[in-house]
Amino acid sequence: MLELLTKLDINLLTFINSHHNIFFDQFFLIVSQLGNGWIAVPLVAAIIIIATPRARLARALLYAAIAGTLAGVANTQIKRAVHRPRPVVYFEKQAASRMENSGIEAKVRSVHLVGRGWRENSFPSGHATTVFAAATILALLYGGYFFLGFIPACLTAYSRVYMGVHFPSDVLGGTVLGCSIALLVAFFFRRHLRLPFRRDHAEQ
Repeated sequence: MLELLTKLDINLLTFINSHHNIFFDQFFLIVSQLGNGWIAVPLVAAIIIIATPRARLARALLYAAIAGTLAGVANTQIKRAVHRPRPVVYFEKQAASRMENSGIEAKVRSVHLVGRGWRENSFPSGHATTVFAAATILALLYGGYFFLGFIPACLTAYSRVYMGVHFPSDVLGGTVLGCSIALLVAFFFRRHLRLPFRRDHAEQ
C-alpha cells in the first residue's frame, strides 16, 4: 500500500511539473509568495484589523497569532523529524541507487525547477501550512466571502508542486496541518475566551 501511494505521489509530481511554460512559471512564482510568512502574516493581520469590531479585535488578533505560530512551529519540527529530501535530491538518490545495484549509469529524472532549488526538509510544505492556516483563520472568523480565501490557498499549494520543490503529499500534509491547528485553536478560543466565530453569529 505504501509503495502504491509513493508511486502515485511521484507520478502526480511528474505530471504536474512536466506541464509548464514561461507564463505559468512567472505566475506560480508570484502566487507561491502568498505562503511566505513575511507576506501572509501582515496580510492576515491587516484584514483582521479592518474587518473586526473593536470589542473583539484583540482576541481575534491573539487567536490568529497563536494559531499561526503553532502552525509554523509544528511544521518546522515535523520537517526536522521526517527530513524528507526534496524531489531533485530524491531522484538523484534513486538514480545513484540503480547505478549501484546494476553497475550501469542511470539517468536522473529531470525536475523543472522554478525559483530556488531546495534540497531537504520537504515534508510537510511550509507554504501550504501557512496559507491554509491563514485561510481557515479568516473563514472561521468571518465566513461568507472569506471562504474564497481557500482558492489562493489551493493555488499556492499547487504552485509548490509545479515549481518542483515539493511532492503532492508534502502540500497535502501542510494543508491538513495548517487547517487542523487553526481549528483546534479556534475551539479553545470559542470555549474558554468566548471569541465569536462565524457559526456563533449564525446561531444568534
